[in-house]
Amino acid sequence: MNEFKQVFNRAQQFLVLQAYIDSQLSEDELMNFTLLETVDEIPVVFYSAGVLLIQPKIDLDQFTHVFFPISKLEIRRKENDLEILLPEQTLFFHFDQLDEAEQVANDLVYLYTNVE
Repeated sequence: MNEFKQVFNRAQQFLVLQAYIDSQLSEDELMNFTLLETVDEIPVVFYSAGVLLIQPKIDLDQFTHVFFPISKLEIRRKENDLEILLPEQTLFFHFDQLDEAEQVANDLVYLYTNVE
């Protein structure tokens, strides 16, 4: 991933990640997803079916991801930090503002409790 970060600036990284997400999610799933980056810079997509952990590369065709269904994750918030517990790892997210951490946690709970 370092190469991805070295070659592309922040805006370009977002656009390339968005293109990858567009290629992976259905039209309905694209209507309601959240893209966040862990404290160790892993791009994570939260959407109705679960979570995608993306491993970006320089070439979009070489991107890979790991999928975890909703049933395999747990959301925990501790002050300004959000933890997503997965079967073999925990993802850590940090927010500068407490209300931002609360809002993201609430959004994810809503996303996963209102699956059609």
